Amino acid sequence: MSPLRYVKVIGALCVRKQKDRDMKSTNACRLAVTTFLLASVATTARSETVMDIEYLPSGDYESAFGAGAYQFKREGVGFYGNFQITLADREPEYSSLNISSFGDPVTDRYKEIMIFNLGVTKQVASNIGGYAGAGYASVTGVAQKNDPMNILAGDGKYYVDDPANNESGANFNAGIVFWMEKIAFNIGYHSFASSTYFGIGGRF
Repeated sequence: MSPLRYVKVIGALCVRKQKDRDMKSTNACRLAVTTFLLASVATTARSETVMDIEYLPSGDYESAFGAGAYQFKREGVGFYGNFQITLADREPEYSSLNISSFGDPVTDRYKEIMIFNLGVTKQVASNIGGYAGAGYASVTGVAQKNDPMNILAGDGKYYVDDPANNESGANFNAGIVFWMEKIAFNIGYHSFASSTYFGIGGRF
């Protein structure tokens, strides 16, 4: 897969996320796409770029998918950017309603996460590199409510904002990338989510 195709994948994730009301997520997507483009342009004969699709398993927060671009230089340091976003499609969702609306009971709660990071990389062997950096994390709370009369939803389940579960803050990020021929693997860690994530992609 070419670097341009990875950028298109990231763009598709951003468009899907824009229907959420969190403008911080939209701005993070724009920054991530810019980072990918810069990393692609920066690739030279003395450096190479790993691009991957990443998965953050669920834990305290909902699972998330994303992507990363990692520039490794044989000498000196390179740069990277990565991000992950919860892509759950919870419909219908009513932004004009809240937890107390109509007295309908809350049956479940979700914490949808968005994380992006920028930092530096260092190639430590012919097929291994490390990276470390910092970024920003934002969590949007969503509550599932039950409509016993099925007026707001055909199956009786609808969703509203749950601001009590909103969170945001700094994130510190580090990981290892290793590759075999053109296939690359990534294992990283987010301090905000206290969770490990995984990636698989290609080396260019």
